[in-house]
Amino acid sequence: MKGKYYKIQIIPEDSKEIKSYRVNTKWFLFLKIFLVVLVIGSGFLIYNAGRITKIVVQHEKMRTANAQLAKQNSNYEELFSRIDSLWVLEERIQNILGTFIENDSNKINSLIDKSRFAHTPSEKIDVDYEGGWKPHEDKVRLEHIPNVIPVVGIVSKKYNEMDDHLGTDFSAQIGNPVFASGSGVVEFAGPKNELGNTVVINHQNGYITSYSHLKDIRTRKGRNVGKGEIIGTVGNTGNSSAPHLHYSITKDGKEMDPELFINY
Repeated sequence: MKGKYYKIQIIPEDSKEIKSYRVNTKWFLFLKIFLVVLVIGSGFLIYNAGRITKIVVQHEKMRTANAQLAKQNSNYEELFSRIDSLWVLEERIQNILGTFIENDSNKINSLIDKSRFAHTPSEKIDVDYEGGWKPHEDKVRLEHIPNVIPVVGIVSKKYNEMDDHLGTDFSAQIGNPVFASGSGVVEFAGPKNELGNTVVINHQNGYITSYSHLKDIRTRKGRNVGKGEIIGTVGNTGNSSAPHLHYSITKDGKEMDPELFINY
């Protein structure tokens, strides 16, 4: 059975010649199907293009929001770091004033009335000079001088070369913080025979300080510590009959009386 055909004639305007074409009806069917598919495909692409555009816009908004959150997080970290610095600074100031963890109000008032910055020791040493603004080099030099009281407590035993007691004992509550009397590098941190838990700080100017009978050590060998930084707590380790801090100072290898550096 022969298929059906459409006859298509093309008549040019400037010619008498007529061109005739026979087209099978199947081709028209294919054309219809193609057009339907084309329309459906175009609609699908247009629909998905809208969704893709929406997803891209949402992604951009999320990226912007994440960038803002990251910036806020960075700001929070900076604020927390400043708060920590203020806390450390407060500890150092309290240590200098001698008011850290002290319950005796009379003692606190007495300590506050005494100016640590106007201190003149009983015996002149080379670190004293008149107050006022100092060059940066002098400030750095003073930062490494061990002239801050290492613990809030009462002197229970003084420096005495005749008794071979080459340091000062401070009686204090167990667990009270012990501070670095000057900036420097920790040379030793650990148990040390009869001295018990001990921290030794080299202040890199000939001065070396030692803090013994500690309960806890809160630093380590090789670490840089600042003046007033907590390095441990008062304890009763080693050859000790009661909680106290044994504190000693040497200058160029020579033992010195710690009370020449600080005023009680």
